[in-house]
Amino acid sequence: MCSIASYAVSTPQNMLLAALPAAEWERVRKNLEPIEMRFGDVLNEPAAHVGNVYFPTTSVISISCVMTDGRADAVTLIGREGFASVEVFLGSDSAACRAVVLNGGRGYKIKRELLDQECGRGGSMRSVLLRYTQSYITQVMQTTACNRHHSIDQQVCRWLLMYLDRQESNDLALTQERIAELMGVRRESVTQAANKLQIAGSIRYHRGHISVIERTALESRSCECYGIAKRETDRLLNISHRHKKMTATQAAVDSIRIERSEPATAHASRIFA
Repeated sequence: MCSIASYAVSTPQNMLLAALPAAEWERVRKNLEPIEMRFGDVLNEPAAHVGNVYFPTTSVISISCVMTDGRADAVTLIGREGFASVEVFLGSDSAACRAVVLNGGRGYKIKRELLDQECGRGGSMRSVLLRYTQSYITQVMQTTACNRHHSIDQQVCRWLLMYLDRQESNDLALTQERIAELMGVRRESVTQAANKLQIAGSIRYHRGHISVIERTALESRSCECYGIAKRETDRLLNISHRHKKMTATQAAVDSIRIERSEPATAHASRIFA
């Protein structure tokens, strides 16, 4: 992971940061460090102190629950719709899960102390991050239920859709082995599920990449867990963006009121001078 000073932060590419009012974003971005996230970079380890909070833009992060025998089963993915280190935002000093870069790309990082200060200012940052936290918890809960009640075939479709939602391209740098690691299952099981999808024309697998050909086919083959988590994320992000528009509208109204009151104030000052 490395800093990239040339990466402009004038316009936020992360959806949570984009939901902030313009004036608040201008203040926050001064404390954000643009970074390049490389595949395999470990951002957090369980029980380790967390000093930074990460906001992906073009990268994707997997959040995994680590077992004592070394196995690490993913519970959710984080892309441009969210941020990593939710537990730290909620007040913990350490991470509960492992956060690893699954797909290399760009993002921002901010020192947790600076984020705490920003959230304490009373602006929109705290409420925006709380809404995402609710979405994050829903995703983790659905993964737990999905692992228990749904088939490998359905789960593979769900993980492909989750990954697809966090990328701009239908060409996913995702191998069958990596999917198996995410799900905590045998690679052979994932290979069988992927072969069915390829025969059906839903995906094309080649050279360690999966191209999604028919997204609607994946959605129909997936379980309800994908739709539940997706609707909750969309709902909460829409709330954030509606709040931003309302804040911008109110700021414009306040500005007009101030401009209209200035002549009267100047007139009054002359009368009582």
